[in-house]
Amino acid sequence: MQGEKWTAALAAVGVMVLGGCAANETRDTTTDAGAEAAAEVTDPEVIVAVPERFAYSDDATVSEAIRRECELEERFPGFVQEFGARHDVRVESGADVSPGDAGKVLVVEITQARNDGSAWSGHRSLAEAEGTLYENGEAVAKFTSRRVSGGGAFGGFKGSCSVMGRTVRAMGADIAAWVRLPEDGAHLGN
Repeated sequence: MQGEKWTAALAAVGVMVLGGCAANETRDTTTDAGAEAAAEVTDPEVIVAVPERFAYSDDATVSEAIRRECELEERFPGFVQEFGARHDVRVESGADVSPGDAGKVLVVEITQARNDGSAWSGHRSLAEAEGTLYENGEAVAKFTSRRVSGGGAFGGFKGSCSVMGRTVRAMGADIAAWVRLPEDGAHLGN
């Protein structure tokens, strides 16, 4: 009887470990869910253009490892696009988007991205960004955004870039909601 309890407990732990490791997989970012979700916005309340990448600011506090491995610049606009669809906002990305373009343009810069901690001590990831919404070349509203994550359930089994991705994804949701009803000087997130 005692042996059966231990076997069941070990099996449960094994399932949790394998489940946590599966969340640490590398995903193909070329088929982004955000692009698919944006296609569903047939009659949007707001249409906004964004660059294909949200660059790091010139004075950004970001380690070389995060810059090299986490692809935050490339993933971030896709998250705004994904959540924009939920807020009746069509987010269109392009390589040559600039603040002076006609219509609404959102420019976002990542100002900080850090991951203090590890799988053993617990992740403490933080990301910050600032952005400006332009309309027909004129700045109409600015925001700052900040999110912190410990990785969620089984965060210790997730890689650092996975946890950093959670912070940027949450910021994408915040920014998409803000674009619908922009408030100048807003601070988004936590």
